[in-house]
Amino acid sequence: MLVHELLELKEKDIVSIVGAGGKTTLMFQLANELKNHKVLVTTTTKIYKPKEEEIKHLALRKDGYEYLQATYENGIYVYGNYVNNENKLVGLDLEELNYLKDSFKYILIESDGSKNKSLKAWNEYEPVIYENTNKTIGVLSLKAFGMTINDENIHRLKEFINLTNSKLKEKVSFDILISIIFGENGLFKNSKGERILFLNAADIVNENVLNLLINKIIEKNNELRLINKIIYGSLKDKYLDSIKL
Repeated sequence: MLVHELLELKEKDIVSIVGAGGKTTLMFQLANELKNHKVLVTTTTKIYKPKEEEIKHLALRKDGYEYLQATYENGIYVYGNYVNNENKLVGLDLEELNYLKDSFKYILIESDGSKNKSLKAWNEYEPVIYENTNKTIGVLSLKAFGMTINDENIHRLKEFINLTNSKLKEKVSFDILISIIFGENGLFKNSKGERILFLNAADIVNENVLNLLINKIIEKNNELRLINKIIYGSLKDKYLDSIKL
């Protein structure tokens, strides 16, 4: 099934995406599935500037509001503040979305950064979730299972160790993944609306490991009632499935 079908997206949905290990890939795959509508892609952090052939229009603050509000053509529109010297699109203040939200069928927002690392934790200022978000997707890559906890693999290492009660050079276990998902300052910190866990790179682990992890997530969720749905699979291989909780 396609991502937007598994998410059960409806017109005027506003989706915020957090976590590590496939956020930007997920956002643009979803945008491509929806490009027969008018779709806005933006960020509260930084994303690499998309290729021109992948989108309908890149709007920066200087030409943003009027153009995006005035056009009725379908396609993927990317909006930000400016493109920096690393070729990254720097995000906008979320208040600006209030002027644009009625001009799009769908809005997709990358709401935190991970420095291209497989795992992360969050400082006190992130993630920045737009107040009108009605679906928050938390991305967790299963490439992280068994990974060594160090600065090379983890964004915000100190916060990660505090969040997961782990140690430097320890291997990432099921319990650590559960702490990331369900911790008070974890994956769904500041989340709005429906909470969807996206387990990416499920092809990396064997089926028994995947099933065991999903069962542990379901068991913990029965206690905390945090997550509404689990989507699992591989964005790379375009194989996905879901479990409604």
